[in-house]
Amino acid sequence: MYSRGSADADLAESRDVLEYRSRALYQNAPFAGAAVDTKVINVVGSGLSCRPSPKSEFLSDVSQEKIKEFGKKARGLFELWAASKDCDAERDKNFYQMQELVMKTKAICGDCFALKCWHNVPSSAFGLCYKLLEGNRCRNPYDKSDTRELAMGVENDKDSVHIAYWFTKYPDYDVGGLGRYWESVRVPTYDAFGFRNVVHVFKSDRPNQRRGVPWLAPIIPMIKHQERFQDATLINAIVQSMYTVFIKSAESTVPNNFTGNVQGKERVTPAAGPKAAAELAAGNVVELGKGESIEVADAKRPNSDYRDYMREVCMEMASRLNMSYEQVLKHFEGSYNSVRGAILESKKMFDIERANLASDFCQPIYEALIFESVVLGVLDCPGFEDPLKRMAWLNCDWIGDAPVMLDPLKETTALKMQVDEHFKTRSQAVLEMNGGEYSRNVEELAEEAKWREENGVPEPGAVNRSVSVSEAKQVIDETEDEK
Repeated sequence: MYSRGSADADLAESRDVLEYRSRALYQNAPFAGAAVDTKVINVVGSGLSCRPSPKSEFLSDVSQEKIKEFGKKARGLFELWAASKDCDAERDKNFYQMQELVMKTKAICGDCFALKCWHNVPSSAFGLCYKLLEGNRCRNPYDKSDTRELAMGVENDKDSVHIAYWFTKYPDYDVGGLGRYWESVRVPTYDAFGFRNVVHVFKSDRPNQRRGVPWLAPIIPMIKHQERFQDATLINAIVQSMYTVFIKSAESTVPNNFTGNVQGKERVTPAAGPKAAAELAAGNVVELGKGESIEVADAKRPNSDYRDYMREVCMEMASRLNMSYEQVLKHFEGSYNSVRGAILESKKMFDIERANLASDFCQPIYEALIFESVVLGVLDCPGFEDPLKRMAWLNCDWIGDAPVMLDPLKETTALKMQVDEHFKTRSQAVLEMNGGEYSRNVEELAEEAKWREENGVPEPGAVNRSVSVSEAKQVIDETEDEK
């Protein structure tokens, strides 16, 4: 793929091919599948959860108690909706499973679409739901070629704002046949209230880029070469493992050079074609013809450098994907610091992708549900009709799974030191450790203390004890000495 200058021109002719090849590699190439799944697991995990945090400085006419009450109620409503499979138009995934599928589709296809729908089902208190579509469903109508206004299924205005999308009614090569494959539907990007009808999840690498590029696109040739090398090495090893005996004799009983080692009626005649090739097999015995002999070409396989070569190739491909190869291959070696360094290097990319997923997918859907709740009167948001106050009410943080602790004692003690020295708040420490909330922890601890007092259970000795930085360091030193 070479550059012609325009982002759309570069992508328009090759995007479908890149998507098909990327999907085939994910299904068949171990490294490609491992890379995509590792990214999805570390970015999405069990799912991003909402933490409503209205900007109180822009809601000066609203009391703090009312703002806190809104946050709790909005979070509860969204979690109820997100945990139900009614949030999916197909009613087979909840919101957290949809996040996983969106992230995987974006990595394989380059982008993913979520169409806002409405259904009236008895099991749901809300009508809002979303339907996920793969990138190949977004394309120009059959009789329209790419122009500046419409290209690759995305319709732009003069300022390059995506004002509408064109989607096919059915997927490519659907089981129902190809008869309706060319039927397209135009969907405006925004509704009358300014909320998104189409949530387009993709990463833009260049200005004025309408569509996304498959994540595996830069390493497709390398993956194919690696796959061919692996197949050739494996086949060679299989051939070398076969033990075949060749019988040579001065007076061969093989009738002629055209019958070879083929038995009975399956033998060919000179007029029918050439002699059948002798086949290698485990424990096979082959009788050679008169004057025939064998010569084996020793290719020195399996190659003793195979592992080092594959390691270098995987390192290069993983670095292009902004990941450490150790995380892709699930193989960690070396010291604690080297393993931690590999994990933290990949975490940089995971954090960016998590923030993009929250901004591109989670936040627009959260805003649509809160808007529906306000319209239905379930939530009370004074001044919601004012765009600035509406933005303040709809502000929300998205929290994912906490990172894995390689050495819980070391990392917990380090966090404690930072809290004791006021480098971090307790809320930040709790969020980093397990993704929880310090305020909720305090409330639950108070309830537990009350329960213990009522039932005569003694207080735990070490849970509430706060030690100084010097004492914490001493604990680490003693642990290292024991090891």
